[in-house]
Amino acid sequence: MYVTDILAQPLATEGPANADRPGQAITSNWALMDDGQIEVGIWECGQGTFTRPPVEYDEMMFMASGRATVASADGEYDLTPGTTWVKSREWPCTWTVHQAVRKMYVIDRRPAATASPSVLANAYTWDVGTRVSHPKPLAGDPKQILRALWVHNGLEVGVWECEPGSFGISRDGYDEAMVILSGKATMNATNGQIFHLQAGSVLVTPQGFVGHWIIEETLRKVYVKVMRPA
Repeated sequence: MYVTDILAQPLATEGPANADRPGQAITSNWALMDDGQIEVGIWECGQGTFTRPPVEYDEMMFMASGRATVASADGEYDLTPGTTWVKSREWPCTWTVHQAVRKMYVIDRRPAATASPSVLANAYTWDVGTRVSHPKPLAGDPKQILRALWVHNGLEVGVWECEPGSFGISRDGYDEAMVILSGKATMNATNGQIFHLQAGSVLVTPQGFVGHWIIEETLRKVYVKVMRPA
């Protein structure tokens, strides 16, 4: 459940987004995880227009490349690299892909009420606030801060930033999917796995994961926490 570079990861071609328009909006996909309730992956779509009917899931998306316009009853959203957004279920829309887009997505199929969509134009430059020292550092004085964008139905989406240093990590009661926006770090798991993270890396750490961060260059990431009931 680890990709070194979201833009370089090979994907499997699926076909046109709308079957009645076979020559446009050709999609490709690569799933990092899918347990029947939560799906995390990378999706790409070529130029074209297609419609999406209401669906029975919430979806978080981080746009890694390309440009598209999504139109709904709420208005139009311009999606460019860095756009991070969450659309709730029962939200029909029409996509117009101007330049082939690639995104990381998290789909949540668990039953829930409908919520309003939330859109962050640019996660790279979003003001997340003033960093504060980590309460239990292992080395250095890593200062961190997070800011949530959307919290609903056990799903939390936001941006996290941290300065160099080291500290422990444990996923108690939740999975976390992340895409690294900038900086450099190593995540060491207690089972011996080592993940080297830099801009473009995608990682899913499941519930029960234990390890520690070594932040080498100030790191910024988009994160998605999936709360798992006991």
